[in-house]
Amino acid sequence: SPEYNTGEKDSKQKNRVKEILEYAESLTLVFAVMLLIFTFIARPATVDGTSMLPTLEDQERLVISNLFYEPKAGDIVVLCGEADKEEGRTLIKRIIATEGQTVDIDFEAGEVYVDGEKLSEPYILEPTYLDEGTEFPLTVPEGEMFVMGDNRNSSLDSRYWTHKFVPREDILGKVFLRYYPDIAWI
Repeated sequence: SPEYNTGEKDSKQKNRVKEILEYAESLTLVFAVMLLIFTFIARPATVDGTSMLPTLEDQERLVISNLFYEPKAGDIVVLCGEADKEEGRTLIKRIIATEGQTVDIDFEAGEVYVDGEKLSEPYILEPTYLDEGTEFPLTVPEGEMFVMGDNRNSSLDSRYWTHKFVPREDILGKVFLRYYPDIAWI
């Protein structure tokens, strides 16, 4: 009978609408979880340039996190490029000193000192010979960091910027994983 077909058709349509709504709800939940992960737990970053050679190469893909992160010397971080001529870009640098520490560089010997102690820096490409007019020693102000690239003589970093230090709030996160071209913990 025609009434029976109409009821069956309505039931199928209702089931189809219900399936679509459930699918949309699932997609919304997945999107919300991804947003939370990328906002609070981890987010991707791409190396742009050679300032972190040999540790990181141009176009490598990284994962960074700011969750429960307290900056410390030696960490590789991604920061807002608010420094001279870098505005709008993200930068990847190594923290050399944190608040209250004093940085000094012996450009003749190519050595970096923090609080009077020479840093052991097996990660750098070559010793630090270029001073670019910065006068050392420098003491890092409260809530800020002094950063440098591992490719010391080809890195625009705290030594070159007008404001020598990076505020804590400009650090987007610590690099903890490289996932391209291969996977490696940093």
